[in-house]
Amino acid sequence: MKEVLIPVDFSDESKVALEYGIDIANTMQANVRVIHIKTNNLIVPFFTSDKIYDKINPDISAWAKKLHQTYSERYNVTNGRFDYKIREGNVRTEVCNQAKYGDSTLIVLGSHYETSQSTWPGSEAFRLVAHSPCPVLVVNKRMQLNKHINSIALPIDYNIASRKKVAAIAGIACLFKARINVIGLKSSNLKWMNKRISTFVRQVQLFIQTTSKIEVNTEILTGKDYASNLMQYSKAQAIDLITTHVHHTNNPFVRIFQSFTNDLINQSVKPLLIIPTKD
Repeated sequence: MKEVLIPVDFSDESKVALEYGIDIANTMQANVRVIHIKTNNLIVPFFTSDKIYDKINPDISAWAKKLHQTYSERYNVTNGRFDYKIREGNVRTEVCNQAKYGDSTLIVLGSHYETSQSTWPGSEAFRLVAHSPCPVLVVNKRMQLNKHINSIALPIDYNIASRKKVAAIAGIACLFKARINVIGLKSSNLKWMNKRISTFVRQVQLFIQTTSKIEVNTEILTGKDYASNLMQYSKAQAIDLITTHVHHTNNPFVRIFQSFTNDLINQSVKPLLIIPTKD
């Protein structure tokens, strides 16, 4: 059975990720594993009204058990498993290790407001996404969340890595019975650019329609700020889920300049699904 991994701490972002992650797992008919990485920070848990007690109670195991009891009723997969695990160490390393060795299908990550302000690929959220062995769904408090995903934005550009995520996203669209909007991103109106990106968009559209039999719309957006253009389009078209990728490669220049995904993590008001791709 598929597994959704949901890292939690004591923040409101964790509450958003946990609730949305369980809803997604219900649709996927997947197991849910909640993971907490122990640190020295002690903040009042978001799910309790007994704030004075929790401020003086550092028992992480008791906190995790109470969290499990609070949210288990929201999980409704027949014969599914909803459990939790506590690990200690570096957050990025431990979450990625759990995803790898637990064979997780998806990580649902609550991105903190403080870390989401970085305009360079260096936030904790981006570091985790960049090292994750499986897709990561990033959510936070500012996002407009719809557990019934009806429309998905699939942006592509001239880079072949942007098209390597297509098959995975087509599968997700089939699961949710969602429409895919294939969006070509180009920086200017040069004739050769228009022809090339139009060809790529058409290729992706035909692949999805042939293999998945789902509705596909297409659009081409022009402008150097890919992230801003994509978000404006997603708002206007009532997109429920934006998708992108992180390319795993040994080329340091590719790793350094993956700012598009980081910009989306920082600014998106829609849930963001990030697919890992490889050379």
